[in-house]
Amino acid sequence: MKTEIENIIYNYADEIPHILIRVINAITLSDNKEELRSAINKIAKETELDKFFAYGYGAHHFWLKHRRLSNGEPKEYRLLKVEF
Repeated sequence: MKTEIENIIYNYADEIPHILIRVINAITLSDNKEELRSAINKIAKETELDKFFAYGYGAHHFWLKHRRLSNGEPKEYRLLKVEF
C-alpha cells in the first residue's frame, strides 16, 4: 500500500498526535483494505477519531481529513491518502 501525506497536520487538540500515530501505525501494519478497515474501526472505538477526523474508503484508496471543531464538518483538503 502506498501512503501520501497531502496536507499539513493541525495540532489543535492534545489527542490529535496520539490518534494520528495510531492511524499511521495501522496503515503501516495492514496488508490490505480489510485489515486497514478493521484497524480503523478499532481506533474509532477506542479514541475520538470521529471527533477530529473524517475518513472513508474508495474502491482503491482510504482517505483522512481533519474536521472543523466549530461544526464537525470535514476540512476541504485531505490530510492523507492510502492506495491499495
